[in-house]
Amino acid sequence: MNYKVQKIQRIWRRRGILGVLNFFYQNAASHIKNKISYQQWLEKNTLNQQHILIARQQIAQWQIQPKFSIIMPVYNVEAKWLTQAIESVRNQIYSNWELCIADDASTKSHIYDILTHYSQLDSRIKVVFRTENGHISAASNSALELATGDYIALLDHDDQLAINALFENAQLINRYPEADFIYSDEDKIDSKGKRFSPYFKPDWSPEYFYSCMYTCHLGVYRTSIVREIGGFRSEYNGSQDYDLVLRFIEKTKNIFHIPKILYHWRSIPASAASGSQAKPWAYTAGRKALESMLERSIYPGHVEETPNPGIYRVRRDIIGNPLVSIIIPSAGATVNTASGSLCLLENCIRSIQQLSSYRNFEIIVVDGYDIPEETLEKILALDVKLVRCAEPFNFSMRINRGAAKAKGEFLLLLNDDTEVITPDWLESMLELAQQKEIGAVGAKLLFPDGRLQHVGVMILEGNPCHAFYGFDNEQSGYFCSNIVNRNYLAVTAACLMMRQEVFQLLGGLDEAFPLNYNDVDLCLKAHQAGYRNVVTPYAQLIHYESASRQKGLKPGEWKQLNHKWKDYFEKLGTDPYYNPNLSLKAPNFELF
Repeated sequence: MNYKVQKIQRIWRRRGILGVLNFFYQNAASHIKNKISYQQWLEKNTLNQQHILIARQQIAQWQIQPKFSIIMPVYNVEAKWLTQAIESVRNQIYSNWELCIADDASTKSHIYDILTHYSQLDSRIKVVFRTENGHISAASNSALELATGDYIALLDHDDQLAINALFENAQLINRYPEADFIYSDEDKIDSKGKRFSPYFKPDWSPEYFYSCMYTCHLGVYRTSIVREIGGFRSEYNGSQDYDLVLRFIEKTKNIFHIPKILYHWRSIPASAASGSQAKPWAYTAGRKALESMLERSIYPGHVEETPNPGIYRVRRDIIGNPLVSIIIPSAGATVNTASGSLCLLENCIRSIQQLSSYRNFEIIVVDGYDIPEETLEKILALDVKLVRCAEPFNFSMRINRGAAKAKGEFLLLLNDDTEVITPDWLESMLELAQQKEIGAVGAKLLFPDGRLQHVGVMILEGNPCHAFYGFDNEQSGYFCSNIVNRNYLAVTAACLMMRQEVFQLLGGLDEAFPLNYNDVDLCLKAHQAGYRNVVTPYAQLIHYESASRQKGLKPGEWKQLNHKWKDYFEKLGTDPYYNPNLSLKAPNFELF
């Protein structure tokens, strides 16, 4: 059954016909708003002659003048698109470039005429005419053979570079000469030249990259490394650039992102930019590229298809059968729900024990001698370890006390007001948390009515906030952010997994944050120490948020967090996983 039909059926079962209509309304309203917003954004962010003059003055002062070799394979493209693509290179503010074109034995006569004309017009344009059609990887390698630049940049034969594309890359290289891989933001351009559908990307996010080839255009790569890894591979045609980058990033950590629209991807029927049906074979090739990556990885596994073409789920094999210590601070509170009275702690433990497909775990409940006797008897009968803490409620202290008694190699911090709804939640988190580069792993948390409570925490101007808070779970989010593994600066301790050794190395939770921001503080410590934090949407729980304690901040908590992390916030500048072009008013990936 079609995935979209299944989605509509799920909404209908949960919220009826009005819910379905509201879903369609929200989608349509968001689409219209985004279209209008981007046109307004373009009016404010288009380069003028003054900007170009200043850029040229800066170029004259640079110590480094990197040479870019722009690789462009060509095959039977319409004359006007090919001409516009070439002219977008010739119009660059930065002039130290060469355009390396390989015609892949085109059968249309205008191709030879246009390429010959430009090669005679501009000495920086080099052309090779292949005698047989070898498809895109072979043609790209032929173009690569012509390259003499320090860096290569990839340009499709019907797309356009922004006028400042090479300037921005050269400017970054002057600031960071060690840069090996640079990617930028992009948008789409239609047959009439109208720009739309901007993609404002995060800084380097490996887990997101293993889910989709989000870096895409404009990609700029150090030539020596491209040659070292053997260029493009024909068996991955359609996703040859994905395969190239998957191998490239194994050779370097010097990856940089320019948060500017530097590439215009042509949206016409023959282009992948027009939709997922344009080049279906590309998605099969993308899966093969990821499978090849896993064969080379120290964390092997397999790739699963998702209902969204071009979106993948990389599953890593869990190493051994490690014990997971689930630490739950609780007072055994009871709440009223639509189904009647519910003891949160009992419900949480029951969901873990009845639903979890991974069975090597221990449950540690930390209380302040305030769990009702009746509840205490029930949970102790469920093979639960009890740790008692006489001090006034301090979430951080109680987690640390539980961690001290934990025998597991992995800790899972868990609120008692949660309920597991995906059986493989522990595996989904373990396969990430076991990787030595990863610090905290968070889950997708939902309100009982299916709205999003947590899919990641971003810190905007010192203010921690949940991405897409209150949105419908059926919304896939900004470029599928809500339905793939993705890096965030922080995750919530309502469900947070971390290796015990990392937790202890970071000093556990800071008990100076007794109620709020202790999780953000822990994640910032992890990020500062060089770990990356991840949210996986494949581990899902219902969160009866703050049902067991009062909501809201206590006086001074926000100020305390910002005082402690002031220097680090200044060093970061902005949240690396939230593009600075996007609105700071709410973390919903909108322009205004």
